[in-house]
Amino acid sequence: MHPRFSHVLYLRFFLFYPAIGGVLHDGFYVLFLGFLLFCPAIGGISLMHPRFSHVLYLRFFLFYPAIGGMATAAASTVSFVPELGAIPCEPFDASSAVAAAPKLLRISNVSESTRGWMTLVHVVEADRVKVASHGSISKSFRLFRFGDSQGIKVSAIVYDDNVPCVDGLLLPFRKYYISNAEIRRLAELPPDCFYPFYWVINSDTSIREATDVGLPVLPFYFGLRSYDSLHFVADTNNLINIMGVVVNSLPARDVYVEGILRRERDIIIVDQGKRPIILTLFGDYESIEGRAIENLMHAMPIIIAIRVRVTTKKCLSLSIHPSSIVLVCPDVLEAKLLDAWCTDNISELVRLVFDERAYLDPTVLLPPVRDLTVTTIADVLSCDPFDWGNAWIKGHVEVAWPCARSWHMACPHCYELYDYATTLGTLCLSCGLGIYAFPRAWIRLTVHDDTGYVNVIALGAEAERLIGVSAVYMYASTDDENFALYCRVSRQIKRSKLLLYIKRSTDVIRTETTTRYTVVACYPA
Repeated sequence: MHPRFSHVLYLRFFLFYPAIGGVLHDGFYVLFLGFLLFCPAIGGISLMHPRFSHVLYLRFFLFYPAIGGMATAAASTVSFVPELGAIPCEPFDASSAVAAAPKLLRISNVSESTRGWMTLVHVVEADRVKVASHGSISKSFRLFRFGDSQGIKVSAIVYDDNVPCVDGLLLPFRKYYISNAEIRRLAELPPDCFYPFYWVINSDTSIREATDVGLPVLPFYFGLRSYDSLHFVADTNNLINIMGVVVNSLPARDVYVEGILRRERDIIIVDQGKRPIILTLFGDYESIEGRAIENLMHAMPIIIAIRVRVTTKKCLSLSIHPSSIVLVCPDVLEAKLLDAWCTDNISELVRLVFDERAYLDPTVLLPPVRDLTVTTIADVLSCDPFDWGNAWIKGHVEVAWPCARSWHMACPHCYELYDYATTLGTLCLSCGLGIYAFPRAWIRLTVHDDTGYVNVIALGAEAERLIGVSAVYMYASTDDENFALYCRVSRQIKRSKLLLYIKRSTDVIRTETTTRYTVVACYPA
C-alpha cells in the first residue's frame, strides 16, 4: 500500500471496527487504545499531523465517551459503535426539568421528610455570632428567625465553619429564597411557636435574595407589648418585645453586678402612649447597639427590642436579656409611622424626658389601676413568688410597729440598706461602688383587706410622701424629734386606705426589716 494512504486504513479500521471476531476484552481494548494515543507514528506516518489529528480525536471521543472508565471492571464489555449518522438523540424533556426544580413551599409545609423544597422567607431576627463553651469545648454559632406570608416563624442556626458563609446574607427585613437546609425537630415547642422544627444552615444550603417584583407582602411579625401593660410582667421570667423612639441616650458607666464589673448604658424610649421608660444595655449590647444609637441621636432613631425583661429596679424599667436582639432603625412600616408621630410631638417628648424626667415618675409609669386588676392579700400570700409577677393590692394601712427613726443609710447607687458607721468611705457590698453619707426614708406598714393582712416596706420617695418630710431633714434631726415625728405619722396613717403596687423584697431588705414585700408605688384609694 502506498505510504501516503496507510494511515487512512489504520484510522478507519480502529474507529469503525473495535471488535475483531467478537467483542474485545476491556483491558485489551484499552491497551490497544493507549497504543494509538501514545505512539505518535504508525507505519512511519504521524497520526498527529495537523491535517487529520483532530479527526481522530473528535471521532474517537464522540463514539467512545465511556473509554477510560470501562476498564474498572474486568468482566465488563465494550458496546458496539453505531454507524455514523445512526447515533440516537434523546429529545429534551421540559417536564422532567421542571420536576427537578425545587418546589416553592410555605414554612408550614416543610418537614423532615420534605425533599427538593424552597421557601420565600422574611428575615425577622439576625443575631450576632456567639460562642458557647462547655469545658474545653467551644462552638461558635449564629441564630436567625424567619417568617413567611402566613405569619409562621422558624428559627435557623449556623455553626462554626459555616458562619462565614452567611456574611452579607440574611440581613434583617430582607426576603430570601432558601432551600436544602437541614430540618430538625424541636425538643420542646415554645408557647408562641406553631412550627415544630428548626433549620440548620450548612454548606449545602442555597440562599438567594429575592428581588422579584410583586412578591407577597409579608406581615409584621413582632408581637409588641404596650407600655401601659408592663406592670403585669415586671420581675418575672416573661420576655417581651417593644418598640420606641430613643429620646435620650445617657452616658455609659461601669457598674458592679453581683461582684462583676460590667459596662452599662441607659437609653430612654417612648411610644404613642407618652410613657418614657429606661432600657438598660450592657456588655456587647452597649458596645455595639448602644454606640450605634449614640451616633444616631441627632435623628432620634427608632428601635425594636426583642425579648427584654421588665424590672422594678428603677421604678419600672426594661433590661436586656442574653437572648435579646435590638434592631436599630428597622425597615418596617410600623417604625416609619412611629417616626412620623415623633416628628409631630417632638417638643412634648423633650419636655417629658429632659424637663420632667418622667421615666422615673411612678405616677407616669405606674398610674392607679381599676379594681379588676387588684389582687386580694390572701392570693398574694399564697404565691411565693408571685405566679403572675408583682401585684396591686388595696386595703387599710397602719404603721407596722414603732421605730426610733424613719430613715436608714443606703448605698447612693443601688439603694441597698447598710449601716452608716461600718460602711462610710468603703465600697457597697452589693454594687461595688463607693459609699458616702446617704440617708434614705423608710416606713414599715401593715395592709389589711377582707382576706387577710401583709407587712410591706416603703422606701425612698414613696416613704417621704407618706411621712411628709425628706430623709435629709430626718437625718439632721435628733432621735427624740424623729420619734415624735414617727408617732405623728403613725396617727395620721392609721386606718387610711391605700392602693399599692408591691414586689418581693430583695434579700438585704427582707433580712434587715423582716418585710417580704416592698412598695413600688402607692396612691390614696
